[in-house]
Amino acid sequence: LPRPRDAARAREGAERCGRAVRKARHLGGRPGYGNQLSPRESDVVALVLRGLTNREIAAELSRSTNTVAAQLRSAMRKFGVTSRTALAVSVTQAGVLQDDGISESGS
Repeated sequence: LPRPRDAARAREGAERCGRAVRKARHLGGRPGYGNQLSPRESDVVALVLRGLTNREIAAELSRSTNTVAAQLRSAMRKFGVTSRTALAVSVTQAGVLQDDGISESGS
């Protein structure tokens, strides 16, 4: 059986490696948005609030349907929801897109 001290050393080593990897990922490159919607995700969510399908959003924004789906999944992950309806409710309640010209009524 592993000794507690061995487990503690293994945990410490894993934490050090994790910190090194996280730091290395953020050297240079574009900044991440963390839990906030990126501008592209905001565009997609705004069109979801208008009731457009992924295909319609893709045509409107000149993106592929796969890109729209990925941006929509990312937005849903950030809000902790699993459906377009739940995303629309969460975004509306949070008032996230108010500054982007979306009114509370969705028009």
